Amino acid sequence: MDKEKIMISCDICGASFQYGPHIYNGKQIKSYQLTVCKNCWDGNWDGWGPGTEQNLISHLQDKGIPVPNRNKNGWLPRE
Repeated sequence: MDKEKIMISCDICGASFQYGPHIYNGKQIKSYQLTVCKNCWDGNWDGWGPGTEQNLISHLQDKGIPVPNRNKNGWLPRE
């Protein structure tokens, strides 16, 4: 039985990716209340780098989520 693909946009880079059924090319980050594509998730394993920071901070502010303390790299933690 073929099911329609569910496509969503990455909350960090805006790219469209499949997120169900049976294929999840992204990651839901509950503490930040966002979903990111696999490229953003894998590429920021050591924290959200400067290129992603503004989108993430804007999202956190819109949701009323406090901006977390930075990690040892000076970046926002991935989760």
